[in-house]
Amino acid sequence: MLSRFARQNIYNIKIKWYNKTEQGGGDVQRFDTVQISATKTDEGFVRDSPIIGRTGILVYQRADGSLYREYRPPEEAFKADSLASLMGKPITIGHKAMVTADNAAQVKPVGTVLSAGRQDGNNIVADVVIYNLDTDARELSCGYTLRLDETPGTTPEGEHYDAIQRDIAYNHLAIV
Repeated sequence: MLSRFARQNIYNIKIKWYNKTEQGGGDVQRFDTVQISATKTDEGFVRDSPIIGRTGILVYQRADGSLYREYRPPEEAFKADSLASLMGKPITIGHKAMVTADNAAQVKPVGTVLSAGRQDGNNIVADVVIYNLDTDARELSCGYTLRLDETPGTTPEGEHYDAIQRDIAYNHLAIV
């Protein structure tokens, strides 16, 4: 089940905890969500440059219901190779899987991320086109892998966190 958290009055973000390695750090997968506010082209495609991520504290809910606070510092969120990993990624309906050439036909992408991500204040934005929006869902959710540094600490703004997101690599953008 998804949990809702309001973040900095910018947008609502829904977070689903999905962790390949519950403890001990290492590589994990994350799915973070923001709302779509796009326009249609004359052909009926959806074009936008939405916010698809941000810096700061992201709160995840573990399977046992407890909350886990991960810090995404600007130097990780805006790292050039992380932002570049967005370009050309598929857009899917829901998070069916991490998308590969072997499963793309089953996942059935409905669009594409057209550009690398770019910084917009504390947010990450990218240009997207959605060819077929055959769903009532109107939120975007990034599927990505990262290296979870389970060193707790405090942000420069004084917020406590349990771990730091590092080496973020995007795999797909889902409509949820």
